[in-house]
Amino acid sequence: MADRRGVLIPLLILGWFFFGPDPARQSAARLQQRPSIEHVIAEEERSLWALRNSSYGDLNSPLGNVLNLTGLEDDRGYAWEGLQKVQERAKGRLQYALGDAGLKALEGEVGGSAPPALYSNVTGHVHGRWLRSKVQDSVHIPRLNLSTYAPMSPFGPLALDQFGRNITGVDGDVRMRFHERTPYDADTITGVANVTGISAEMTLQDSQSGEEIDLELYGVYDIQIGQAVMTTTSNKMAGIFMLPYFTLSEHVFESARTMLNKSITQTIRSQRTGGSFSLNPWSSNVEDNPRTAFEAPQCELILYLQQLPPSGSRTVATSSKLLAFLEREMRFPTGAFLPSAPELRFSMLAFSPDCGYVLESKGEPDFVPQDGQHLTGPKIEVLQGRGRHHLLLFAVAIVGQFALLMRQMREANTSSTRSRISFYSISLLALGDGFAGITFLFIGLAVRGLWINLIATAFLAFLSVMFFGMRFLLDIWTAQAPERAIRAREEAEEERQRQERFRATLERLRAEQLQREAASAETPDSSVTVVARPDADVHTLAPPSAHIDTASADTATPSLTLPVTAQRPTDTGAAAVFMPSDQEGLVATQTNTGTQTAADVEASSTSFGSIYIRFYLVLFATLFMTLNAISWPMGLRRAYFTTLALISLSFWVPQISRNVQRNCRKALTLEFVIGQSLLRMVPFIYFYAYKSNVLFADRQPYILIALAVWLWIQVVLLASQEFIGPRWFIRNDWAPPAYDYHPILREDEEGATMPLGLSEPTSSSAPTSPLVERRASLSSPMTRRGSIAKEAKGKGKRVYNCAICFQDLEVPVTEAGGSSDTTVAGILARRSYMTHAMISSTSDWVCDQKHTLHEPPPPPYDFPPDYEDAPTQPSKHALDTALSHLALAIAALYRAGPCYKRQSENLWFFVAGSWSREEYGRQVEKAGRGLRKRESVVRDVGFAEGKVREAVDVLWREGDARDARDLVEAVEGFRAG
Repeated sequence: MADRRGVLIPLLILGWFFFGPDPARQSAARLQQRPSIEHVIAEEERSLWALRNSSYGDLNSPLGNVLNLTGLEDDRGYAWEGLQKVQERAKGRLQYALGDAGLKALEGEVGGSAPPALYSNVTGHVHGRWLRSKVQDSVHIPRLNLSTYAPMSPFGPLALDQFGRNITGVDGDVRMRFHERTPYDADTITGVANVTGISAEMTLQDSQSGEEIDLELYGVYDIQIGQAVMTTTSNKMAGIFMLPYFTLSEHVFESARTMLNKSITQTIRSQRTGGSFSLNPWSSNVEDNPRTAFEAPQCELILYLQQLPPSGSRTVATSSKLLAFLEREMRFPTGAFLPSAPELRFSMLAFSPDCGYVLESKGEPDFVPQDGQHLTGPKIEVLQGRGRHHLLLFAVAIVGQFALLMRQMREANTSSTRSRISFYSISLLALGDGFAGITFLFIGLAVRGLWINLIATAFLAFLSVMFFGMRFLLDIWTAQAPERAIRAREEAEEERQRQERFRATLERLRAEQLQREAASAETPDSSVTVVARPDADVHTLAPPSAHIDTASADTATPSLTLPVTAQRPTDTGAAAVFMPSDQEGLVATQTNTGTQTAADVEASSTSFGSIYIRFYLVLFATLFMTLNAISWPMGLRRAYFTTLALISLSFWVPQISRNVQRNCRKALTLEFVIGQSLLRMVPFIYFYAYKSNVLFADRQPYILIALAVWLWIQVVLLASQEFIGPRWFIRNDWAPPAYDYHPILREDEEGATMPLGLSEPTSSSAPTSPLVERRASLSSPMTRRGSIAKEAKGKGKRVYNCAICFQDLEVPVTEAGGSSDTTVAGILARRSYMTHAMISSTSDWVCDQKHTLHEPPPPPYDFPPDYEDAPTQPSKHALDTALSHLALAIAALYRAGPCYKRQSENLWFFVAGSWSREEYGRQVEKAGRGLRKRESVVRDVGFAEGKVREAVDVLWREGDARDARDLVEAVEGFRAG
C-alpha cells in the first residue's frame, strides 16, 4: 500500500493559512508599538464626535486651533496657511470649467442658468501630466523634527532623512483610477442626493528621478458641480475626519459632513462587530496591506479634482438629457444604439501640508491644448467594451498562430524535415504563447468586467502551447535524438581522450622522476632496473618502457633474417593481454572504452520530461521577474521590457544558426515564417503605437521601429538562406565543413566535380574491380548517352542529357583558369541543374501523394458489353466524340500526377492515328482548362476511367468495333503500367 503520509504536510500548511490568527491583531501584542483595534475604535469615535460638533471655518478660526483632530496641533508645524491659497486656486479652476453658474452652484444658490452637463458617475481612468503649481512660491516648506516621526525598532529609533512620497521633481506623469464608494442615487445611505463617496488610486511619476509613487485617497464627489475633494489618512493626520473643512463652501461642507457621519459610523460599526479588522480603513496603501512596524512615515496629500465639460467647451455643451441617457445605457445596457461616449476630463490640484509641495495638472488656460489637456481618459464601461474588442483581436491573432502551427506540423511530417527545424525557435514561440496566456489569466483575476474574455483568450493560448506547441517540440526532440547522441558520444570521446592524455602525461612525469631518482642513487651495477611499488597503481605508475614501439621491436629481433615464405605479423588492432604461465591474473592493458562511453552518454542524456520542467520554470521565472519589474524605476523598467521584447522577437535566430551549422534549407515554410512574424508583432504594435491601449502605455514609435527592423532582418535572412544558400553571408571557416550539393563546375575538373551521369569516363578512370568491370560490360552507349555534351546556347554553359530523365539540361561550367560566378544569379544557375523540371515535378508529386496515402484505390474498369444491335456502318462523328472523351481523361491523368501521366502514354498509341503530337498536346491542354476543381487523386483517376468507358461505349454503340477493340487494348496497357 502506498505511503500517503506526505499528504499531511500541505494539508497542515493550508490549515494554518486559513485558520491561523490574523497578523494584524497579533502585531500589537508582539511589538507593543501599534494600538489594538479597541484603541483605534476609541480614537475614531473621538474624531467623529469632533466632526459632528464643529462648524465651517473652524479650521481657520482666529482663536487658533479649535479642532481636536490629529494633524492640526500647533507643534506639528504643517503648512496649513497654504491651504487657503490652494482653495482659491481650486475655485479659479471651477469658474473656468463651469463659469459663474458653477460658483452659484458651489454656494448652493438656486435659479439662474444651470451649469454645463457633467457625468454623475465618474468611475473610470484618467491620465495626463503634472507640474509645480504657481501657488508653490507662496507656500513655505515645513521644518519638521523628523526624529519625532522616526519609527522605533528593538535597537532604538531608526534614522530618517525625509518622508516617503516626497515629490522633488518639477514635472511628470499622473494616472488615476476612480472607484464609486457610495452610489449617487442611494439616498437611504447618504442622506444627500448630490454628494457621493469616492476613492482614487493615484500614481505620480517623477520625470527627474524616475520614481513612481502609488497611493489611494478617499473623499467626496459633488455631482452638481463635478468637484471631488479627497485626502489621505494616517496616524499623523486624520484626513478623512478633516475632509469637510477642505471643501470650498459652507454648502458643500454640510453635505460632505452629513455623508461622512453616516459612512464613518457604518465603518466603526463594522470594526466593532468583527466585520473588519483593519486598523486604518482609509489607508493610503494601494495593496491594502497593513503597514509594518518599522515603515517610514509618508507625505500626506489633499487632492482637488474639477470635472471639465465632456465636450471640451462651455459654449458647445453636451445636452444633459443625452449625457444622462448615455451614462444610464452604459451602466445598465438595454441594447440601444449609442454614439461614442465622450471621455472624462478633470483638472487636478494636489497639496501636501507636511511636505509643502503643490502640484497641478497641465492644461488650459495656462497652456495650449497641444501642450496638455489636464487629465483625460475613458469611463470604465467604455474601457471594458474597448478591452473586449482588443481581446477579440488578440484571440484572432492566437487562432492564426495556431492554424499556421498546425500547417507547419503537417508539412514537417518526416524525420528529415523535423531534424532541420531548430528546437529553440519553436520553444521561443511556445514560451511567447505561454507567457501571454498566464498574463491574461492574472489580469482576469484582477479585472472583474473582462474575466470571461480574458480567461477564454488565455485558454486559446494554453491550448496552442500545451497540446500543439509541446507536441511539435516532442516530435522535433525525437527526430533529433540521434544527432544529440552522436554529439554526446563525441563529447564523451573527447573527454576520454583528454583524460588519457592527462594520464599519459602523469605517467611520463612520474617515470622520469623515478629514473632521476634511480640515476642519482649510488649502485655498483651499471644497469638499473626500475620496478614499480606493489601498492602503486598500475595505470598511473607504469613507466613508458612498458609500451613497446613497433619499429623498435623490429630492430630488436635476432640478426637472422626470416625465410621468404614466413608470414609477417599482422596488426589486428586487438588489445595486448599479459598471460602468465599458470593463466592466473589475466589482465588486459586496454579496457572497453566504447561500452563505457555509451554508458556515460546514456547516463548524461536528457529526457523530454526534464525539458517540460525547464520550459515551465523559465516561463514562471520570466513571469515573476516581469511582475517585479513593474515596480522598478521608469528607466530600468523600460530597459527591461525592451530587452524582453527583443528576446521574444528573436525566435528566428536559432533557426538561422541551425541552417548554417547543418548547411540545410527549407526547414520552415515561408508561409509559417511570414505569418508568425506578422502575428507576433500585433501585441507590440498595440502597446507601442496605439494610444488608447488598455494599459495607458506611452507610445514609443522608435522602439517599435527597431523591433520591426530586427524581426525583418531575421525573415530576410531565412528567405535568403532558402533561395541563395544557408552560408552565403558568412566565411567558410566560420562553420563546420559540410557537403555542397551545388558545387562550382570547371572545365579542367569536370571528371571530379560533375554530378553523376554528366561526366564522360576516361582511361584513367577505368574499373578497378571485377564487379565494376562486369557492370561496365553490361553498359552500352545508349545507357551512357548522358555523358555526351551538346552545343550550348551561351558562353560558359554546356548541354547534357540528364541521367535520370534523359532531358536536355544546360549546366553552367567555369572556364579553365577563370574565376567562379559568386553572384546570386550564378548561385541560382548552379542550383538549376539539381532542381530542373523532372526533379521538381517528382517532388511535387510526392508532396501531393503523401496526403492521399490512405485513400481507397479507384474502382476497377469493366469492359463494355457487346452490342448485338450495333449498326454495321460507323457514325461519322463517333470517333471525334471518343477522342474528346479521351482528351478529358488524359488531362485528368496529367493532373493526378507524373505516375499516371507516364501511364497515359499507352492511350497515345490509339490517338496517334488521328492526331499529331502537337495536336495531341493542344487538345489535352484545352481539356485540362475545362476540368472541375481538383479534389483528390482518386477522384481524378476515377473521372478519367469514366471518360474512357464513355469513349468505348460510343465506339461500340456506333458500330466502330475495330476502334473500340483497339481502345480496350490501350486501356489494358494503361492498367498494366
